[in-house]
Amino acid sequence: MAEVAPLSPTPSKPPLAPVKKGPRGEVIIFATWCKGCRICVELCPTDVLAMGPDEETPRIVAPEKCTACHFCDTHCPDLALVVKRLD
Repeated sequence: MAEVAPLSPTPSKPPLAPVKKGPRGEVIIFATWCKGCRICVELCPTDVLAMGPDEETPRIVAPEKCTACHFCDTHCPDLALVVKRLD
């Protein structure tokens, strides 16, 4: 019978970086530039922005959920939004 080599110990994994809690971005709305097209509200994957049926501009309803994905500001036809990445 052939001799089987012992299993080598599992290499230790490096520690994972801590998960950052809280917002990763800050949304700034320039209401005077906004035409109320709602594109930003529809594209936001975390529902940071909302707009009621009688409102003319979006409002920030959940700033803590912003991931700084830039979907809202890169698709705004009027450049009425800016997302600042928080470090």
